[in-house]
Amino acid sequence: MFDIGWTEIVTIVILAVLIIGPRDLPKAMRAMAKMIGKAKHMMREFQNNVDDMIRDTELEEVKKSIQSARNFDVKSQVAKAIDSDGSIEKGMDLSKEAAAFNNSMKEPSPSQDEQVAAPKKEAVSDQSEKK
Repeated sequence: MFDIGWTEIVTIVILAVLIIGPRDLPKAMRAMAKMIGKAKHMMREFQNNVDDMIRDTELEEVKKSIQSARNFDVKSQVAKAIDSDGSIEKGMDLSKEAAAFNNSMKEPSPSQDEQVAAPKKEAVSDQSEKK
């Protein structure tokens, strides 16, 4: 990791014995080991947090792709592929004619009522004159 050779390790041990002293060297090594352990623990937590963030980001991307699949409008995509300029749809637009037909079926015009009623009145008057 740090590419430390045996000569560097021996030099560090000799300096530690001279500076710290042989009596306090075990305490210093325990303190150093605790600091290294804490640093490793902090690095592990940091790595786990980064991994969680990556997983959350990937989950968001998956959620977005699922949502886009739900909102996918097949009809409009097919219409766009077949009739990109809308000319076929405009040519087949019968909405005005269909609306007029529906209105004529719902409410008969007064002229139709008169035409149906008029022959009945004439027929009745013709029969009364014959008697």
